[in-house]
Amino acid sequence: MQLLDKFDLWLRKRRLQQKREAMIREYYAKMFILGGMVTSTDTYKRTMGAAFRSFALDRAAYHLTFRRGLSEAGAGDQLIMAGHEDMLNQWFNRPLVKQDIRIAQDWADWDANVKAFPHEMWEREISKAPGLSPVFYLDVDVWGFPGGQSFLKNVPALSFEGVGGVISFLEPAMCRYFAPVIQATKARLMSQVTEAEAEFGLRAAVNELANIALLRARYVGSGGKGQLTSNDTAVFMFPELFRDIGTIGHEGMSSNQSLVRSLADCELEMMNLALDHVPDSKLLCDLVDAETIGLINAIKALKAHPDATKAGIRVDSGDIAAQCVDYRFAMREAQIAPDRVIVYEDEVSPETIVKVRNHYVEKTGEEPTLLFPGAGGYWWKAVLRDTVSAAFKRSWTKDQPNIKFSNSEGKESIPGIIRVYGRGDTMYVAHVTDKVDGEPLYKKLVSKGRIVYRETPQVQAARANATWGKYSRVEFSPTIQGYISTYREKRATERAAARAALESGRS
Repeated sequence: MQLLDKFDLWLRKRRLQQKREAMIREYYAKMFILGGMVTSTDTYKRTMGAAFRSFALDRAAYHLTFRRGLSEAGAGDQLIMAGHEDMLNQWFNRPLVKQDIRIAQDWADWDANVKAFPHEMWEREISKAPGLSPVFYLDVDVWGFPGGQSFLKNVPALSFEGVGGVISFLEPAMCRYFAPVIQATKARLMSQVTEAEAEFGLRAAVNELANIALLRARYVGSGGKGQLTSNDTAVFMFPELFRDIGTIGHEGMSSNQSLVRSLADCELEMMNLALDHVPDSKLLCDLVDAETIGLINAIKALKAHPDATKAGIRVDSGDIAAQCVDYRFAMREAQIAPDRVIVYEDEVSPETIVKVRNHYVEKTGEEPTLLFPGAGGYWWKAVLRDTVSAAFKRSWTKDQPNIKFSNSEGKESIPGIIRVYGRGDTMYVAHVTDKVDGEPLYKKLVSKGRIVYRETPQVQAARANATWGKYSRVEFSPTIQGYISTYREKRATERAAARAALESGRS
């Protein structure tokens, strides 16, 4: 290669890398609350901050807790932490701007329907900035489970510590952890039934950012197996995590249809064109009818392209378990070698994969090493806050534990500033001042408003492999249990007295 050619190649590769780095910076910046404005919260954060001085100004702690597990086979009470890189950047991507706080104050005073604003709280935060700096960092620390850590429902996953009113402003953004946690847990359930799941669900995403964020969570939860995706941007930005995959779609096949030609002929022509130009295509067979016309055409196209040894089949609707068997037998009878991959889709879930596998083994007597599930829609089903009942509750103010009572099972919050430890199969929840003989499971994620958590996705994926199924019990330290018991007793006593007073008033 000539020197000029080498320089051109180096320059092109350098441009590619620079573009990748710029896109990653932009990606994290887009996660940041709109314009860095403190309006990115619920209105009642302003009202409480204005009404309750202690609430706004005292040091406090909050917990983010997931109160339910996934209602899917194999999940039980387990969940997997993921998404720190995306979720923390919502508030901690960069410092806040003093002038923006004053703009928010003016908006609340002049234009908002609710005029309340925690002026004193934000003025105190601004005053913490050094010298004449126009920016400041939030006085907040975050501790929690690192990426890939498996944990149990009702065990606080994150602890937010600092100025109470400021932490309160974070709630809407931090509750969004539900999405990557669900995705990572789904990935673990999927990885337990197949070595080859793929994701074709970009169109189901609410936006491109969400798709990339949840793909990364899927990678962590699957232990690094979830690498295949049809999202080219994700592969471009994170080539160490993802590999692109794609098949021939309906739009391409149907573009050849004609009112004056046979449907079968039109489909066969497109199958042949696909193998002419993309010899590893997985032929889509259900445009007309997968069980008759598509089957005949696919075998014809594969036989006509003996050198396209990586070509295969894609079944996408109907009885996909039966079709996988039918296509396997048809290719065997046609002596198409080597054995070809059969991609199957249509609402694929872990349960579907087990069903298809069992049917295939029963009918063919073979292990389904050539079956490849494409599980697009599964990744977006029930990705909702209510699925895991994500709750962000105050647990400590100044020098007192706080609790949120509930008449519903599993909804009572845990008081105290906590840390979580591993002790055998037990997750041990302790107060921050407790001395505990156990493995510390929390890591510091944010320090004084700056993100300090830097583990690679590969490290997080390894942790998911190491910790899934490890914990089955929860235990509270005597300090935490003491807070809970004292508050429960006080509640029971006071409720009984109030009930008696009400009864007395009625008599």
